[in-house]
Amino acid sequence: MTKLNVKRQLGLLYISNFLFNIPVAGAAWVLLLVSDGYSLIQVGFAETVFHIVSLLAEIPSGMFADVMGRKKSLIVSCIMTMFSSFVRGFIPGFAAVCVSVGFSALSYNFISGSDSALAYDSLLEEGQADKYDRYISTQTAIYRISNGLATLFAGIAVIMGNRNAQILSLGISLVNLVFLMFLKENKVILKKTTDSLSKRVREVVSGSFGFLKGNKKVAGLIFRNALVGSIDVLLLFFLQAKLPLTGIPDWSLGPLLFIMSMGGILGALAARKVNNVTLGKLFVFCISLALLGLVSEFTGIWYIMTAGGFFTAFADDLIQIRSDIALNRLVPAEQRATLMSVNSFCFSCIMIVLSPLAGYVFSF
Repeated sequence: MTKLNVKRQLGLLYISNFLFNIPVAGAAWVLLLVSDGYSLIQVGFAETVFHIVSLLAEIPSGMFADVMGRKKSLIVSCIMTMFSSFVRGFIPGFAAVCVSVGFSALSYNFISGSDSALAYDSLLEEGQADKYDRYISTQTAIYRISNGLATLFAGIAVIMGNRNAQILSLGISLVNLVFLMFLKENKVILKKTTDSLSKRVREVVSGSFGFLKGNKKVAGLIFRNALVGSIDVLLLFFLQAKLPLTGIPDWSLGPLLFIMSMGGILGALAARKVNNVTLGKLFVFCISLALLGLVSEFTGIWYIMTAGGFFTAFADDLIQIRSDIALNRLVPAEQRATLMSVNSFCFSCIMIVLSPLAGYVFSF
């Protein structure tokens, strides 16, 4: 077995994160749907489909990562992204939109938990787990930059047309797939390869649910993080459709959405400086910022709405990073991806409730 080069491993994860989030078709999917004539209520329904699929597949996908391998899970995620782009680009109708959204949800299912588990256990194997704080804050900043750049060019996606934007996304996903092939699997996964599949599944299931049953602190961390995250995601999604109604020039939508995403970078950097603040106090601060951001949407004033989106993104990434670090330190390595996926599972539960409600409220 070749020795793990942890710097190379993390570098590949950074590149993959960038490529996963840079496609303009994914970042501007709400704008593309609206430009194709779909209503905000349909957008809200599509978002609900996304989270229903996520709800059903989140924990099984995490189990897949812990049983079959985190690297394989990331590869499956990339393939699901390609399926999503193909369906949305080449099959017309709202039913196809929902199928595409379903594949997109699966792509997030298979990446959530798997990437952080691969990174944390790679660092742990090399005795460098203390460097995970810097890794996850850098990874979050890369996410915001890549997603922000994609959003900045949201207008270009509309000019290109949906099909061309999806073809571009397919090409980027293919490049991402090549980089993923060079990742190394964790030792905690490799040592299970001699066990039968049924034994590996039983160990992951019993270990994961046994751990959650006896750890109320973990459940609280997961719920608080998911609540702030859901407010951020819904606000940034629907601002794509609401900001143009304030009278701003068409060209300014991308830059304003980019500014909002940059709030997340500030939150990621701030997460490194608040080690001594309890997660309870941090949650109160972050949920307050997120709710203020939500209220800003109803002012109809573009600069207040932009500021609201900025501070909501700041709050989301700040609480997400500190929660992620705390959770990784608490969970066992053998079920790390599964237990981290429970975080996304809770997020989907909240979003299924809030998405159609937000679609209705924001349609006024």
